[in-house]
Amino acid sequence: MDKMLESKIDAYIDEVWDDVIRDIEALVAHPSVSDASKAQPGAPFGPEVRAALDEALGIARRLGYETGEDEGYIGWGDLAGEESAQVATIAHIDVVPAGPGWTGDPFTVRHREGWLIGRGVSDDKGPAVLSLYAGAFFKHEGITPRYAFRALLGCDEEVGMTDVHHYLETHENPAFLFTPDAEFPLCNAEKGLFGCTFASAPIEGGLILSWSGAEATNAIPSESVVELAIDAAELPQPRAHADRLTIEAVRPGVARVTAHGIGGHAAMPEGTLNAVGLIVGYLRELTGVLAAGEERFLELLALVHDGTDGAAMGIASADEAFGPLTSNAGVIAVVDGRITQSLDCRCPASITADEIEATLCELASRYGATVEDVSTKVPFSVDAAHPAVQTLIDVYREVTGDTEAKPFSMGGGTYARNFACAVSFGPEEPMANAPAWVGPMHGPDEGASEAALRRALKIYILALVRLQEIDL
Repeated sequence: MDKMLESKIDAYIDEVWDDVIRDIEALVAHPSVSDASKAQPGAPFGPEVRAALDEALGIARRLGYETGEDEGYIGWGDLAGEESAQVATIAHIDVVPAGPGWTGDPFTVRHREGWLIGRGVSDDKGPAVLSLYAGAFFKHEGITPRYAFRALLGCDEEVGMTDVHHYLETHENPAFLFTPDAEFPLCNAEKGLFGCTFASAPIEGGLILSWSGAEATNAIPSESVVELAIDAAELPQPRAHADRLTIEAVRPGVARVTAHGIGGHAAMPEGTLNAVGLIVGYLRELTGVLAAGEERFLELLALVHDGTDGAAMGIASADEAFGPLTSNAGVIAVVDGRITQSLDCRCPASITADEIEATLCELASRYGATVEDVSTKVPFSVDAAHPAVQTLIDVYREVTGDTEAKPFSMGGGTYARNFACAVSFGPEEPMANAPAWVGPMHGPDEGASEAALRRALKIYILALVRLQEIDL
């Protein structure tokens, strides 16, 4: 690495770091869960998301960007370049709901032993702030980059990415874009997505009054609560996972069963334990207690929750490029006398959405259930040999010393798949390196290492500098 350039980058990070942390704290303070039902003029995803976007645009203006927005769907900060071609980043300022299990206020950043804890510090408000400060390095040093730089700020990544769809209707694709919304070193391929909802037939004489799980389909629930029209004293103690299940009386004739699992992101189920699945297991122990329609649907749910590879449902598949299919059944509810269960699958190219849908519809029909609200996205990839991809990998190797680093595929769905030439590029670190009290993204006590964020900022600055040196 050019020692003079490295010295300038290090000095810049030292100078701005306290501001970086304060800006992350300010952005996390907004409970910006995207909700189109709360849409207002200029705020298509609700006032909380709009407030977070205004916060982020204010940071951008303070750093010297020219700012703009697309009717509240997405915002950006611009730095002019010598050429019209554009290098861009995109991060999102919306978050998944906080959910249960937090040991402190999810929207107040807590500092503990070099970690930041709060909803969005990792996914994706912390990285959004890093992207703004990375581009601002040019302004700080008085450099006019070869390519224009745009730091995009999305508002609907966690729900449907309608923000970028709206943006791309009237704006050109950048020459190259990366999103700081994955693990390092670099993801150039994303699995396809398949989502649906299983719905039971109307249930006569049901005892399941309510049932909760994850608050978002792409979250693995850490807690699930079911209320039953039965006295708590009549319920047996669980035979399996007794340490994770509690039974209590709500009132005479109504009992509550609570399950505590291990939450996480639907794309990365390893090491998690779905709390809804724990409830399913317990309810199936209640032989002859529930209504016939409930028992029948629970038979289906037992298959849905039998592992995270889809094998019990008949949809397991894997290929060399993308790895195995993963599945998560997160959001569950009782609505109008029916039980509904969401399914979120991350799919390799070895199985199509039509094949999955046909298999699941046939499976559901065996239990008198239906498959509804199907949504799909095809797998996405960018050639690892692309010069911009190689530039980012080279920068990561240079800063970290990891000479074996190479692009990988993942199950997570990021903004990258919506653009013509884009990848996801950190800054997350493997959770195996985190203390036990740090939670994953989408889970309670979501955390980010301050040291890792500092290193990521250095990587992003150097990456933006190096991208100016190649032909795009």
